[in-house]
Amino acid sequence: MFNLFNNTSNNLSNQNKQQNKIATQNVENFETLQNARQDLIGEIEAIMQYDNHIRMTNDRLARETWENIKSEELTHVGELLALLNHLDPSQRQYVEQGINEFNERMNMK
Repeated sequence: MFNLFNNTSNNLSNQNKQQNKIATQNVENFETLQNARQDLIGEIEAIMQYDNHIRMTNDRLARETWENIKSEELTHVGELLALLNHLDPSQRQYVEQGINEFNERMNMK
């Protein structure tokens, strides 16, 4: 009987370890997801900054440089959106829903 209890205790201990592992992964995934979202915000802010610089200069070389850097930031946006989709695929339905709603609005005009 002691062995049976001991096995049950070990099973519960293993279940607790598994639950703790899942909880830790969820926290890590949450932090990773939040970091990716914050990075996306940073890329969009950088794009806006380069747009402003481009608009405010008459220097051709400066404009070309900022346009080149801005295009790289736009690529980073795409990479981060793909990362967000990987980290939380459930978000994709909301993005698609938003695109569909926008397209419906466009079709009404």
